Amino acid sequence: MNERRERIRARLETLGADALLVTKPVNVRYLSGYSGSNGQLIVGREDVFVPDMRREIYPVSSRTIGESAGVYGTLVSVVGGMNIRRLGVEAGHMTLEMAGGISDAMPSVGLIETFDEVEDLRAIKDEREIASMRRAHNVADDALAAVLHQLKEGMTEVELAALLEFEMREGGSEGVSFNTIAGFGEQAAEPHHNPGGRTLRRGDMIKVDFGATVDGYHSDMTRTFAFGEPSAEMVEIYEVVKAANRAGLERVRAGAATGDVDDAARAVVRERGYDYGHGTGHGVGLEIHESPPVRTGARTVMQEGMVLTVEPGIYLPGIGGVRIEDTVVVRADGCDILTGSTKELVII
Repeated sequence: MNERRERIRARLETLGADALLVTKPVNVRYLSGYSGSNGQLIVGREDVFVPDMRREIYPVSSRTIGESAGVYGTLVSVVGGMNIRRLGVEAGHMTLEMAGGISDAMPSVGLIETFDEVEDLRAIKDEREIASMRRAHNVADDALAAVLHQLKEGMTEVELAALLEFEMREGGSEGVSFNTIAGFGEQAAEPHHNPGGRTLRRGDMIKVDFGATVDGYHSDMTRTFAFGEPSAEMVEIYEVVKAANRAGLERVRAGAATGDVDDAARAVVRERGYDYGHGTGHGVGLEIHESPPVRTGARTVMQEGMVLTVEPGIYLPGIGGVRIEDTVVVRADGCDILTGSTKELVII
């Protein structure tokens, strides 16, 4: 993590700042290892960490200051002691109240707006981060395998979502990456359906989108399967989505644009007369949605170590839907697929 802070420090002159105040919790965690909700980190000639005193203070190679003086009083003390005249702030996260409080407390210090400085670093994962994400995906794969054996007619979407979350917890997940999506039959036509009381019936397609968390890093996977013999129409769109997923994966490699992945997957779906309204994917890491975007027109150049999803879908209102989502690591010659669950149509 020292190396990560050094990379931020190297950017300060370009930003026109003497130091960067990091307030977004996930960015504080990335740079310090601290996972509390209220800690703040100042990266300058030295690093100063202002913790949330309600939690245990994790050791980091920086100076740690208590919060007894209040947030602004502490910042005045720290910034004054560091001889900071221009303080970079995370403009996308800082509230007007906090910006005003800092300006009132330190009128001689200029605030410099910065955007995505830490997020850009986070977009490229090192092998340790990737190992954590691989473990998270293994937990999710195992949970899905366990749940498939527990499906029964009459169970509700809520029950299926709860089973998935229980199995992930049992398998070592720190929590869920997001609210689990589970849709039966016509409910699977909603791309981000909130599980409800719809009961499982023979002939239903079942769509689940869920994720586990290990070391703070998320997994993200969508699979669709059939409970009993599916209709010919649903089998057809399943094969189209599977082909679109494969086409998107084939375009993932360092040096290509993320929009190329979207174009390739979407072309397969459109060729059969369908389309989908969401992007084909997104970055994943300490947040479930982060850089890089994978959508139409996106020109972000993929770099080795980026982790992103490929998740085309087809949704037929009132009938059902199919989505197949993998999470992959960008490599020089292609991608490393972290998701292990089968993409063949499973009929239960």
